[in-house]
Amino acid sequence: MSGLLIPIVAIICTIGLPILVISIIVYKSVQTKHQEKLAMIEKGMILQEPEKRTNKYTALRNGLLLVGLAVGAMIGLGISETWLRDSFAGDFMIAIMTILFGGIAFLAYFFMIRSMQKQDNNPEI
Repeated sequence: MSGLLIPIVAIICTIGLPILVISIIVYKSVQTKHQEKLAMIEKGMILQEPEKRTNKYTALRNGLLLVGLAVGAMIGLGISETWLRDSFAGDFMIAIMTILFGGIAFLAYFFMIRSMQKQDNNPEI
């Protein structure tokens, strides 16, 4: 029985302990914020919620990211099959290209949004 008990305890500790620590930290954080708000209300301060800015271009961001990931995967697969056929580096080429083109997609999104925001702020159009 003791031979089976050690792996069970190890699995429970490796999974349960981080979950327990994270949940305690989140609980304390929420409790502290709640106590701050109650103290401000007792002192008569007016609580104002900060403005939440919504991103109206989430579909563009998600679309560019998915296209970038797909293009990166295809290019990485092509490179690994063409030049790195029986090499250990060929397996990593797919992941590397996928991450690279995902990053390029995020950069393209950033520059597109920046130009759109400049156009929105410009009343000449």
